[in-house]
Formats: sequence, structure tokens, C-alpha cells
Amino acid sequence: MRGIVIAILVGVSVAACGSSAPSASAPAVTPTPVPTAPATPMPTASTSGVPVDPSLLALLPPDVNGFAIVESPEAETSAAQSSDLSPVATSFAAGLAADSAGTNWAFGVVVALRPGVMSGAAFRTWRDSYDKGACSQAGGVVGHAETKLGGRLAYIASCGGGVHTYHVWLPERQRLVSVSAVGEGRFGERLVAGIRG
Repeated sequence: MRGIVIAILVGVSVAACGSSAPSASAPAVTPTPVPTAPATPMPTASTSGVPVDPSLLALLPPDVNGFAIVESPEAETSAAQSSDLSPVATSFAAGLAADSAGTNWAFGVVVALRPGVMSGAAFRTWRDSYDKGACSQAGGVVGHAETKLGGRLAYIASCGGGVHTYHVWLPERQRLVSVSAVGEGRFGERLVAGIRG
């Protein structure tokens, strides 16, 4: 699963020195303070055989601190190159909320799970792999924590360079949400606390 994480983070990677802003290769995002209602999305095919379904982003809050969560087709295209999605997902989508300075951002991936594939052990493997990939460009994993955010148990990892990851498994909905975030605005925590449904 590390392959998908590295592919996804191509668009929102941080420099090894721990810079908090998305790199120049990040998806072009112009956050708006006023959330807009999304059009009715249609799933699109990906090269991994797992369709991109933008409607999955409805599970996330519409904005973080007033900055809209917008779909990230570039990151979805990168993730679709990985074979790691096929064993666990029926579809997925990725979205990004960022302030205009790029000092606070949260990047979320919503995965629609195949029935029966996720267990406690599989979720741990997913988290470890995602965290390793997310922190590979941000000083490595330096700590783990668990807490309730929005009434749900969230698993958190800290990277040496200031990136944090958050994971929530929603068994009753067969959904998995993984988030990478940076900044004192705590966009990651706010995104996870705002998960809907």
C-alpha cells in the first residue's frame, strides 16, 4: 500500500527539510472561503481498474476553516497508477483544502472498500504503509496517537518534518478516510472531525 501513498503524495509532498507548504508540483488550487455545491459527479475509470468517484468526497466536510475541499484529479491520476488500490477498493477520490499561503493544508483520500477486505490487522497495515509513505519526505514517522475527533476514533501519526496523518475506518459504511496535513491551523484534525455520516 505504500505505493499508493507515494503516488498520492506526489502532488502534496513536502521537502525533506520539513517545509510546510505543498511543493511546486502540487495541484493548482485556489481555495475559496465560500464552499460551493459540487456538481453531480460521475465515476471515471483509472488505470488501476479502480474508478475515481468524486461523490465519495461528500463524506468530507465541504470546507476546512473556510477553505473549500476541492477534488484533486492530479493526485487521483497518480494514485491510479498504483496496483495497491485494486485489492481493497471499489472506488476512491482525493481532495485538498489549503490556505492561500500554503502554510496550512489537508489532503484527504476517501476509499470505498471491497466487502470483507478490511479488518483490524488490515487497517493497521494500511495505516503503517500510508504513514511510512507520507513521512518518507518529511523526516520519517516519529510518533503515534489515538484520539476521538468528531466522535470517531482517529489514528494519528507525526512526521519529523511537521506533517501529521489521520486515519478513520467507517466499517458500517465500508469507507476509509486517510488524511495528510500540515500547519498550525490543524486542518487535518478539523477535516476528520467534520466527516459526515
